[in-house]
Amino acid sequence: MRRSPYIRIAAACAAFVLAISPIATPAAQADVSPTAIPSFTITGAGNGHGIGLSQYGSQGYALKGWKYDAIVNHYFRDTTISPMKDVSVKVNLDITGSARSTWTVRAVDATLTVRAGTTTKYLPKNTDYVFTCSTSTMYVKTVGGSTVATFAAASVMVDPVGNALFQIKENSGPNLNSSYPSGYPYMRWRGKLDLSRKTGTSTMYARNWVGFQDYLYGVVPRESPASWNAEALKAQSVVARSYAKQKVDPDDDGDVDSYLMCTTADQVYGGHSRLSQDKVVMHEDSRSNAAVDATKLLVVKYGSKIVQTFFSSASGGHTANIEDSWSYASPQPYYVGVDDPYEALAGSPYESWTVKKTGLELAAALRASSTVSSELSNHGLAAVPGGSTVYVTGVSITRGDSGYPRWTYFRFSDPAKTTVKLSAYTVKVALGLKSPNFSFSGFPMSRIQGPNRYETAIAISQRAFTGTAPAVVVASGETYPDALVGSALAGAESGSVLLTMNGSLPSAVEAELKRLAPSRVYIMGSNATISDAVEARLRTVLSSATTTRIAGVDRYETARKTADIVYSLKTPTKAIVTNGYAWPDAASVSALAYAKSYPILFSKQNELGSQTTQYLSARKPATTLLIGSETVLSDGVNTAVEAATTKDAARLSGPNRYATAAAVARFSITAAEGFTPSEVYITTGLNYPDALVGGVLAGKLRKPLLLTHPDVCPSGTAAFLNENKTAIGYLWIFGSSAAVSANGLDALDYVMNH
Repeated sequence: MRRSPYIRIAAACAAFVLAISPIATPAAQADVSPTAIPSFTITGAGNGHGIGLSQYGSQGYALKGWKYDAIVNHYFRDTTISPMKDVSVKVNLDITGSARSTWTVRAVDATLTVRAGTTTKYLPKNTDYVFTCSTSTMYVKTVGGSTVATFAAASVMVDPVGNALFQIKENSGPNLNSSYPSGYPYMRWRGKLDLSRKTGTSTMYARNWVGFQDYLYGVVPRESPASWNAEALKAQSVVARSYAKQKVDPDDDGDVDSYLMCTTADQVYGGHSRLSQDKVVMHEDSRSNAAVDATKLLVVKYGSKIVQTFFSSASGGHTANIEDSWSYASPQPYYVGVDDPYEALAGSPYESWTVKKTGLELAAALRASSTVSSELSNHGLAAVPGGSTVYVTGVSITRGDSGYPRWTYFRFSDPAKTTVKLSAYTVKVALGLKSPNFSFSGFPMSRIQGPNRYETAIAISQRAFTGTAPAVVVASGETYPDALVGSALAGAESGSVLLTMNGSLPSAVEAELKRLAPSRVYIMGSNATISDAVEARLRTVLSSATTTRIAGVDRYETARKTADIVYSLKTPTKAIVTNGYAWPDAASVSALAYAKSYPILFSKQNELGSQTTQYLSARKPATTLLIGSETVLSDGVNTAVEAATTKDAARLSGPNRYATAAAVARFSITAAEGFTPSEVYITTGLNYPDALVGGVLAGKLRKPLLLTHPDVCPSGTAAFLNENKTAIGYLWIFGSSAAVSANGLDALDYVMNH
């Protein structure tokens, strides 16, 4: 049967643990992007396309006591097993279906008849005869070259008398042994041999004209071991018969419309036997022949329609919807994926498999595949970019209802950052996988980190500013409010954000300040937050810079004063309001605040407060963004914002901090805000230091910023990643394994590749 491997991979599939290390400072460039070629691990299970019957699964069900009809009906839902009209079939005996210039044939222990029209020639038994042709005549010759018969015809029928076998000297039949890639020599076949000239040539096709039962005798033991349970062999007989019948006589009217191949292009047909060193080696088996006889003429029907019953070796635990394995196929009620739990019981060797490829190897394989180029061309899809140095930077998969990959998206390193969409089966062929149901792990991601929060902030600053910066906002690393409102100010000044301890300026921060050489420095908060000693040290380290402290009596006034400075610099048309005690919401919007210079203002849960009201009433922003749900900022706060601005407020929120961050990210990638999700920046949602400064880099590059749990990927975060996975080429993780653990990375990797 026409087949290809497929597998369903459970969510518990072992995740690939990424080896991620701190990132060195890159060379100056307009955008920051990874330079290392990623490596990918492709995991899968099963062998075959996974549509319809699993052969190992069928054997497992038989071992559990199921009868053949129950097995068939399990794999092909809502079908019946009914009789068909008997016909003969023609099977092409060349492995590629090609015509050849000569075929050498003999009848085994019987007279050989050769007929064309009303002319018949009888030839002695056990003698080889060489068949050739010209563009008008068919010739029969002895091995020595003497002509024994000619026929002015386009074809001849070679028929052993008395249902004897005929033997072909040249290699014929399927590839049953790697030492004989084009079939065995001296193969023996039941039925007759139709030799038909290829139009306009002196070559002939060789097609075995054989009765349906005799044909199946040669198929069933090639598709399922004859040693298997009798019920599994009967199930194989029914689906093999139904597959062939639907192809050659779909209307069941006895009129054969087409022929079959002897290979997996249809189903493997190995004939009766072969001669090897003067000994007969049987290909048929009495046990499989008995199964064929026990199910004589029975086929699978959906209503009155004969079903083309696809089958494959192993599904890996669940079969496929046809449109999931073969992405361009039409859904059918009888090609629906079902549980396949007993393959291991049957001894399937395809429980799991693993392939490792670098991004460069993936690109080369996809570029070299004619199957890939054909699909892309036929469906008007983006081509694989050329260039031997172009590599795959990321892979994402969208799956169908049965869990099989429906589409696979490869993102490339070319300047256009091309994304190529391919069906799973095409990927299977191009990459030489056992199955088109696979998972990729090793999604490209890297950490940006330092040994502590202060040096993580420095690592982020070095990523964002490979040269100097015009301004630096210095905030406390020991408390969060002032640093968060400072993100808009840093964006308005196109500057960096660094953290300091309250009582002293860390030496590493001093070194970074000197490297950035800003002309303006802003100290966020009062001397209770950042001491006078730190301010004095800043003035000493950057003696030529203008140093300004922004401080109010509380976080609300500090935020309002910062907003006034931002407004004086950029006159933003939007403002942001967050709960002054809900740092995750303010952190999630920090990238947007930096990129667009939208000032962040603080509110209490149920009271907007005079400082924030003062700014909104005076500036009248066109839009005020409320970050967080009604449990964080009440409807009363919403009403107060609208009263102060005389305009409707817009709420960005979710049921938790992760979903709220995702809502902000979705808003950021709208056309009006101009962010793009080609890279996504991720920070822990359980601690604030990395989030305090992560918005600088994400905002500068206009990439979304998300929050995650240290050990799992929350549903809100996963939802955004899934929505945009075809566009996402890289994940950047802020902080060490204490912030986002190896398990947390695995969880992100799983989301991006499932």
